[in-house]
Amino acid sequence: MQSADQKQTVFQDLSKGARVLLEVAKRLFAEKGYDAVSINEIARQAGSSKGNVFHHFSSKEKLYLSVLKAACEETAGSLMDGELAGDAGERLWTFFSSQLSALLEHETSARLVLREIVEGRTEREQPLAEQVFAGFFNRLVKMVGDGQNEGLLRKDFNPALLAFLMLAANLFFFESHKITLHLEQGEFARTPADYSKEVFRLLLQGAEIPGVPVEGLKSGIFAS
Repeated sequence: MQSADQKQTVFQDLSKGARVLLEVAKRLFAEKGYDAVSINEIARQAGSSKGNVFHHFSSKEKLYLSVLKAACEETAGSLMDGELAGDAGERLWTFFSSQLSALLEHETSARLVLREIVEGRTEREQPLAEQVFAGFFNRLVKMVGDGQNEGLLRKDFNPALLAFLMLAANLFFFESHKITLHLEQGEFARTPADYSKEVFRLLLQGAEIPGVPVEGLKSGIFAS
């Protein structure tokens, strides 16, 4: 894995002008959605020209994918910090807690990514998965796998599933916490840091009491 000062980001190789275009495009796409934003509008608000936009990004689709990747980088927490210290459990905790903080801090980027996940076009699903999400998700899956190999986590589950659940827990908190905190039993949503600790413990340790069989297990529902 790369060290923190060697990590690759969307912005790293872009000129100042291209960075401005990317930031303007991110704001407009987040506000209006992909179809409602034109290259002319992006160029005008960035103080540039349509030709200059296409000089840096060969198509509107390429620009949009670059915007989404930049948004993912802003909300990926410690996955963008290169090599992390500690065992796999500590690295997973650092990611889980820092990603929720990043989602709450970079709300525009988080909402842009969520909008594309929920409302995106079918023809963008594969490029989005391969060019935007795969690198981040694979890193997290590797972290879970490292925990299995280090003997910290069981080996009888797919590491990608735990990675998926960790991401889902953070994304759903981001999407719903402002409503959840008004529920009678929603006090857990008032403090993101406490939420992270409790959910992380549940995901890694489970809710079952050791030695007390769950009815589903006794009836064979979870039998392989």
